[in-house]
Amino acid sequence: MAGGLPDTLRHGPLPDGGWVVAGLGLRLHDGRAHPLQEADWAALLTCDRPDLSDLDGHFVAMRWRGDTVEAFTDALGLRTLYLREAEDHECFSTRLDGLARLGGPAAIDFSAFGSHWLAFNQLDTRGLLAGVRRLGPGGRWTAEAGRACHFAEQDWSPPPPPDRPAEAVLARLHAALHPALPAGRRLSLGLSGGLDSRLLLAMLARTPDADVQLHTFGSPDHPDARIARRLAAATGLPHVHLDAPVPEADTCWSLLLDHVALTQGVSPASAVLGLRQVRSLYDAGCWMVDGGFGEILRRQFFNRLLHRGRRALQRGSAADLAAYLRFHRADVFTADVTRRMTDGLAAAMEQRWASLSALARHDPETAADLLGVRVRLPGFFGFEQNRLDALIPSYMPFAQPSLLAAVFGLPVALRRNGRFVRQTIRRHAPALARLPLVKAGTTYPFALPTLPAHLWTALQARLGRRYADSARTSFLATLRPLVLDLLHSAAVRTYAPYDRKKLTALVEGYYAGDDARAAAVDWWLAFEAWRQAIGAR
Repeated sequence: MAGGLPDTLRHGPLPDGGWVVAGLGLRLHDGRAHPLQEADWAALLTCDRPDLSDLDGHFVAMRWRGDTVEAFTDALGLRTLYLREAEDHECFSTRLDGLARLGGPAAIDFSAFGSHWLAFNQLDTRGLLAGVRRLGPGGRWTAEAGRACHFAEQDWSPPPPPDRPAEAVLARLHAALHPALPAGRRLSLGLSGGLDSRLLLAMLARTPDADVQLHTFGSPDHPDARIARRLAAATGLPHVHLDAPVPEADTCWSLLLDHVALTQGVSPASAVLGLRQVRSLYDAGCWMVDGGFGEILRRQFFNRLLHRGRRALQRGSAADLAAYLRFHRADVFTADVTRRMTDGLAAAMEQRWASLSALARHDPETAADLLGVRVRLPGFFGFEQNRLDALIPSYMPFAQPSLLAAVFGLPVALRRNGRFVRQTIRRHAPALARLPLVKAGTTYPFALPTLPAHLWTALQARLGRRYADSARTSFLATLRPLVLDLLHSAAVRTYAPYDRKKLTALVEGYYAGDDARAAAVDWWLAFEAWRQAIGAR
């Protein structure tokens, strides 16, 4: 069974079987990104050993021939396949919730879940449920009657860079922004007040005849929206703003269940508000691109590890390094479950660091960026891509293997502090460099590098000049009766991994007026919705 949007589903026959692809394959040709069509996939998947490593995009491809079934994933792991082996059969699905329903009651593997909950994002590609495997980057899985299944994956590594990496970066961004779309479709660029979408806008501004529009989500009063309107006016490109009031509680909960079933709860529950307008872009005939993963071009990944964890880097202790990747969500689990998650985080870091330690000793910044590619794409952006593919054809120009090959060829000094990005914006669209940037709900001058910008925005926050976004507060207020009923329901009271005392104090404390607990409640709600969506007991 396979389904989805017509633009993100391809399928066809083979002489003794067939094939199907979920997601989007892209190939660069004549200075444009070309989405792969049925004939392209058929040519690739009729080969004895298909080589899909040079494709851009994100996908899971499957084929069956005779008594053999094979699956392949893209080089960066932006789409994945979940697998569960039983005594006499194999189950597989691109949806973890769908796979969970096929095998009886699901149980969360809290060791595998450790980095998913305790770090910025999951550091490895283990399945999050007991008995479930996940096919990671460059993956290949083969099941053949009468033989053991074959399972392999390959972390992405930079190939030899092009001769002129700076020119190659711009050429590949240009190709991604000028795709050969199906008739009647146009590109829509997600625009905010940040650097990454501004770079993409600057490149689009050089080709005013491009069939493209701009879009922004969220409150029209947010600094991101206000600056986005000024950026759009400076280029003359059409701009749409998408926002809607918080729906009723039952609708919020329904939207959340659908959301976390595809994203595995990688964002807090209230994030569903800013993302529910995506489908309207597709209904208007758009494909979507945004500046996701643009940090790779600005040398922004894992700076906390580089700057504060230098001694840990020198010692090479995975447990010490993991401490600098921690991210607090909500402390709602028992001591035993927390210990298993902490051990799982250290084990995941150990696995990752084994392949990066030698590089980190002589080039720590490149090692940090490579760690970003290997963990941020499959461990965060990939889950979001799974959700987007069900709503709209979309891709991130910065998260393409062809572009990353050129990015890693740039001198680190050129990428550090967004130097290359700022130079390109000034050269291609100087008017955009005269408008301030937005970070953490406040604006700062375009020319400020990373550290001064951080100090500037911190000062603005202390002076009370940061935008107070009420979306989370409104979301949690709307859900208050539902959340309190959920807290005292049998499903929550009897879930053994929860520390009932901590959880009750957190949720009731927030609704009694302790606003400092809002973020933790938001994250717990995402986890509980995900647990219900996959049927975990």
